Amino acid sequence: MTVVQRVGFTPRRLAHANLWVSDLERSLSFYRDICGLNQVFDEPGISAVFLSNGNSHHDLALMQAKAEDRVGRLGQVQIPKDVGNHPGLNHLGFEMATEAELVAAYRRALDVGISMRTVNHQISRSLYLHDLDGNYLEFYCDATNDWRKVYAECADELLTEPWDPRASTPVTEELWDPQPRYEVNAAAPARPLFTARASLFVSDLDQALDFYTEVLGLTVLYTSPDRAVAVLSGSTGVPGLALVEGDSPGLHHFGLEVASEYELQASLSRLAGMGYETDLIIDKPDKHSFVLADPDGLRVEFFVARNGGGQVHLPAYAEPAYAL
Repeated sequence: MTVVQRVGFTPRRLAHANLWVSDLERSLSFYRDICGLNQVFDEPGISAVFLSNGNSHHDLALMQAKAEDRVGRLGQVQIPKDVGNHPGLNHLGFEMATEAELVAAYRRALDVGISMRTVNHQISRSLYLHDLDGNYLEFYCDATNDWRKVYAECADELLTEPWDPRASTPVTEELWDPQPRYEVNAAAPARPLFTARASLFVSDLDQALDFYTEVLGLTVLYTSPDRAVAVLSGSTGVPGLALVEGDSPGLHHFGLEVASEYELQASLSRLAGMGYETDLIIDKPDKHSFVLADPDGLRVEFFVARNGGGQVHLPAYAEPAYAL
């Protein structure tokens, strides 16, 4: 039994997914031209692109899978060559309210021996760690309330450099945007607002819940009677992460929230008009959604939450990972 100690990062919400892809241009075309996410920044030095519809500096990042060191803006190895060789999840990103809260959690994590990597992305300050199954997780705070300006000033440049959270007094101001300016891609058939959910497979749900609640500070909203799946939230109380017990830990899917039932149905109609097939359509009391598979077979769900988004009806799902 793995023993975990209380750290309590307590992020606000799940904010983005970062994926390794086998063909960056092909995946960019899918997520931009079909899924409707706007391309907001390129970082060619590390073969990465960032997409957002305005909720934050990115809802999704795509990185070319290859066995090469990725070097940051100060010459440091940002990502070693033995990482990111195959398509799949790079990391999930969780938004903290302030830098002060992030740094305080960092200090608590150091005190109990948790290994972390810390970086300055210019738009954010971030730390990265692994869960018990090796799933990679980012906890970040916004470093500016005008990420568009930073992107414009740093076009095509490398962004990331090392960060020492203890080197200066952390900022206490909340810089995340409470009233984002959405810019939906009207040329695409699907038109979501932002990344809001993800489902992860874990090898042992009980141990994972100890880690995700005690170390990461998430709150359990629901656990299935058979202990096969649990739904968690950040401090906002909005369901954001499902943990599902399975033999192969990793990402099952991530979810993009759509503005309304009308827009979800319109997206389905536009996709059908293009002859584009959905992998799955879900119409249940807790959500209405459809699922697409990207060029590498990674799944993305477009959803509208029903009943406040806080209820799950697991017996209605043949695949528990879609409980959220």
